[in-house]
Amino acid sequence: LAPARAPVALTEQRWLVARTLGVDPVWDRVERREFTLPAEGTADGVTWRALTPGASGELGSPPVNNYLWAATRLTLSAGQYAFARVDRAVAVYTDHAPQPGDVYASGRTRVPLVPQGDGTVVVRGLAGRGAVVAQVFRTDDELHLNLDDLTVPDLVAGESRAQWVGVPVLNLTRAPALDVTARVEGSDAFEATAVSVPSLPSGAVTQVAFALRPRRPYPLTMEPQRVALRVESPSLQFSYRREVELAVVAPDRTHRRTFVSRMDGSAQYYGVVPPTNLDAARDYGLVLTLHGAGVEGIGQARAYSPKADAWIIAPTNRRPFGFDWEVFGRVDALEVLDDATAAARIDPTRVYVTGHSMGGHGTWQLGVLFPGRFATVSPSAGWDSFMSYTGRAAPRGAFARSQASSSSSAYLSNLARRAVYVVHGSADDNVPVREGRTMSMRAMEHTRAVTYHEQPGAGHWWDGDLSPGADCVDWPPMFALMSERRLDPWELDFTFTSPSPWVSPRHSFVTVLSAAGTDADVRVTSAREGASVTLTTSNVRAMEINGNALRDKGITSITIDGTRRDVPAMRFTVGDTTGKTLGRGGPFNEVLERPWCVVYPDDGPAVWRDYASFLVSTWALQGNGAGCALPRRAVTPAVRAARNLVWV
Repeated sequence: LAPARAPVALTEQRWLVARTLGVDPVWDRVERREFTLPAEGTADGVTWRALTPGASGELGSPPVNNYLWAATRLTLSAGQYAFARVDRAVAVYTDHAPQPGDVYASGRTRVPLVPQGDGTVVVRGLAGRGAVVAQVFRTDDELHLNLDDLTVPDLVAGESRAQWVGVPVLNLTRAPALDVTARVEGSDAFEATAVSVPSLPSGAVTQVAFALRPRRPYPLTMEPQRVALRVESPSLQFSYRREVELAVVAPDRTHRRTFVSRMDGSAQYYGVVPPTNLDAARDYGLVLTLHGAGVEGIGQARAYSPKADAWIIAPTNRRPFGFDWEVFGRVDALEVLDDATAAARIDPTRVYVTGHSMGGHGTWQLGVLFPGRFATVSPSAGWDSFMSYTGRAAPRGAFARSQASSSSSAYLSNLARRAVYVVHGSADDNVPVREGRTMSMRAMEHTRAVTYHEQPGAGHWWDGDLSPGADCVDWPPMFALMSERRLDPWELDFTFTSPSPWVSPRHSFVTVLSAAGTDADVRVTSAREGASVTLTTSNVRAMEINGNALRDKGITSITIDGTRRDVPAMRFTVGDTTGKTLGRGGPFNEVLERPWCVVYPDDGPAVWRDYASFLVSTWALQGNGAGCALPRRAVTPAVRAARNLVWV
């Protein structure tokens, strides 16, 4: 066990700072891995000035359309290591090896700095976001467990639910730590648990999930519970132990709940607003609410008042900015929906989606792409797409198809049997009110059940007297609509259009396994007549039919693109199921929707190992994620079986 020793902040570190505009000779040298520490003064048209930022770590603010560069010499003795907090920066380089910066300046993230003895550290600051911050820390530990960026649950008094704690772990050495074990030490409160992790990549940060299994219900006294976490690997000289304190909250309080993601094995959390006077023996509705940019799931949850007939569930998008509720953000929302549905008695006909701002965009996204999950779609201050919101040009070619799902309005036809309630402030200075007006009008082309409420004079976030929560999200007429609407998860009359099976393959009793081509949407139309259903498809290569669901609805025969057959009491497939199928049919993003590992050559240039580490760290900073990077020799059959492999 490593001795208890705290990292040392290098507050007197001297930096050289420069600002560049247009053609950037500093960037060129950094990219070519030819940058050397400059002297103070002007060279090659770049002026470097000395700066000692002190405890705050502020290096200055680049003007608009400029970059700020900062460089320093980092000297470490044998057995010493370093890491950094780097805010409002694109990247930080140590002896040319890159690590991502935190452009959103959360102040919580940390990345390794791995020089060989004396090393050069270079920061590339981002224009337009304020002062760039670079704080450097020295430590004698091979690993740093970043307790400033924890993913933790609130423990509910009287419950004994198993949960998870996520900790970003920095490997500060130049070698991967293999066969890692993340342990929770046994105590009076918790059982001993162990989770296997294939690697902590060299010079990278990745989240590690620890399994919490309580021995007994959490105390009604609401006393905080301490849990001891330990990381071990035969590749390391020491194991590393840290203690974390977890809050215990009353059962009726808004709280955090954690789960382990199927995507990558990381611990993620969501906010929970329990129903009033909760009765464990009855079924409730569920309102999935998606937060805006810079907001966390727990903050979103706290904007609502408890409801008598529904749980309110607020996912995290993996980070406050995350993925704009697209791609991995959509997956996070659906994972949360699945976890929350399994944790309580939920009536599947009474599930609803809403959200604000970026979460309003997410509401459109989930509503139109997964219409079989939600009875109503209720965006507040939402927007259609990045093209409509920002005015940027739409992608073309292969990129257009890989990003086709980004345009919510393209799939509004899926809402034909759904209700829509749109809320927007008339004076919104963040998301133009035209977004709410336009999307409402377009939705009316497909369903008559559209309500548009525009709050006179209201800005982006607004409140009033109608709700105990924030009116712009906890809007009583919107919740009244939810209470009136029900969903048939196994509807027989529908037209379902999806940009691709890799985005949204399932609706009712049909799962599209693969598309005939990548250049168009897939479409399935179903129509019932007595005890028979007729399916007509477009661009569908293979699909699975849930025969049990059909027979439960009284359907005994099905006609698929002109071919009739009896419906068996089982799932059955139609079409060519070889080759591409679910999980292996889409663009590169789909690779990261399953546990993955970046693999680099055993004896190749260090640039490949450094790039693999950069990818893992980027996933940790942007997606609060768990990544893996291994040299080729360490790729075992077990790793191959469990993970998608990305070769560099």
